[in-house]
Amino acid sequence: MELSDETVYILKKLYNKKRIGYKHTEEKNCLRRLKNLPKEKRKLVMEEWECLIKTGWIIRLMKTGEFHVSLNPRFLREMMQVIENEKR
Repeated sequence: MELSDETVYILKKLYNKKRIGYKHTEEKNCLRRLKNLPKEKRKLVMEEWECLIKTGWIIRLMKTGEFHVSLNPRFLREMMQVIENEKR
């Protein structure tokens, strides 16, 4: 799976903060960085984000009136491979 640098950054951030399984954070906290991007790049990252949710890499649940997200532990190995490939 090919992901943009911004999407990989969000995945790294979730992984480094150990937001895996049922330990979650608000979705708006993850996507806060997008407001500084150009419109085209923002649209691309949002499309990739929705794709990650649909494929199951990201768990998205409604909690406290907001969407909360975490990484799916079943896909961690695949995510780490994508992240490692993006570093090169």
